[in-house]
Amino acid sequence: MRRKASKALAMALALTTTLGSFGGMTSVAALAEESYEVVTLARDLDSNNLDPVMTADNCDIWVLNMMVEGLVGTSDDGQEIIPAVADTWEVSDDGLVYTFHLRDGIKFSNGDDVTIEDCIYSIDRAKNADGPWIGMLDMIETIEDGGDNTIVITLNTVSPSFLSTLAMFSSGIMQKSYCEEVGEDGISACPMGTGPYVLTEWDRGEKMVFTKNEYYWEEGKPEVDEIDMVIVADDNTRIMQLESGQIDIATQVPYSRIDELTAMDGINVELFDSTDVKFVLLNCQSEYLQDKRVRQALSLATDKAAINTAVYFGYGELAETFLSPSAPHYNEDLETTEVDIEAAKALMEEAGYADGFPLTIEVGSGDTAYLQIATMLQAEWAEIGVTLSIQQIDTATARQNWKDGNYDVYISYMTSDMTDTSELAGLWCIEEQAHCWRTYWNDEDQATAEELCKLANSEMDETLRMEYYCEM
Repeated sequence: MRRKASKALAMALALTTTLGSFGGMTSVAALAEESYEVVTLARDLDSNNLDPVMTADNCDIWVLNMMVEGLVGTSDDGQEIIPAVADTWEVSDDGLVYTFHLRDGIKFSNGDDVTIEDCIYSIDRAKNADGPWIGMLDMIETIEDGGDNTIVITLNTVSPSFLSTLAMFSSGIMQKSYCEEVGEDGISACPMGTGPYVLTEWDRGEKMVFTKNEYYWEEGKPEVDEIDMVIVADDNTRIMQLESGQIDIATQVPYSRIDELTAMDGINVELFDSTDVKFVLLNCQSEYLQDKRVRQALSLATDKAAINTAVYFGYGELAETFLSPSAPHYNEDLETTEVDIEAAKALMEEAGYADGFPLTIEVGSGDTAYLQIATMLQAEWAEIGVTLSIQQIDTATARQNWKDGNYDVYISYMTSDMTDTSELAGLWCIEEQAHCWRTYWNDEDQATAEELCKLANSEMDETLRMEYYCEM
């Protein structure tokens, strides 16, 4: 018997746990043994690239966390490193040698045993792939078979972030023979790991179907037999489908609808602390935005408090840094940036743009929140002479233009994928990793920030580490 979940769930904030936990979150009643339970989840954007070492998009990452696991993992609250493919490990006294013991009997989703060779292949691939996570495993010197079903990883320097990096999806353990057989395109389309679910169908732009991994190592997991992810780009349509019972879960819920949905019978709205930070990104290589003074002027002309009230209904906090308040090295003492139109005009004049200039911002079709932000920016920046044109295009195209550096202004976000600050710090400040979150920032300030970031990322003394990150 095929049966749907019994409660609808609206996810309002960025997810920080794997989708495999949704069965518990919906409080679905236990079913008879012959029943087959299906949960239908609607999201605004389809995945694109499921190769763990080549993607940095949440629409891919949250799916990957259902399919692949690292030697170690992260607790549901995002605070601790827990066992995964390896169930135990030891660290040498000098902090340089880690010995991981593979879990007895652990298998890939095709039923084949996980081997040390698979682990060495996967971690070596994660270390050397020329993707968004390049450099994050540079602390590894060697990866070796230690005998007795152990893998020994020796570092070239002590690293406070090593275990957290191994817990990331990008370090997920995959079967070597499968990867070599299907190649990079095959991995991108359907990676195979030890996670609780298997991708069994992908109609791009429409639907992904995940079924329970019958070989999953954790007893009693996963709780749901099948998860159907459908793509519903329009926010209002997604909510209508939730209200009518067409879907069980809606993600990326507009904040304007939270109170309404909370009051409805049969719908459960989950609100929880998130590492999600929204940004207005400026392409530092665009003609007018290369000048730091121009970027400062746009910042001074942006009313973040008004955006928080109008778009996020006060659910957000005003940000002065790319780190969220829940990040371990968040600096509470940063100076607050206030709106100052006169100071912004002075900077524009100093930069030689007293009469302003045109800019373009691309917004994904159907994204009402980002469209509202863009419209507010259009009015605010007009006060200092900047004409902001809004182009609504396909969301995937807009994202690709941002990745390629083919944009002026783009609204984006970032969430943490690990228990350590080094990931976000590197993505923003180390040019090689993601071109400074694809702002293509590369002036003297960036060089200084990158140096401080690298110092902090390799510092074991927490007091010094905090000092480096704060200065960065």
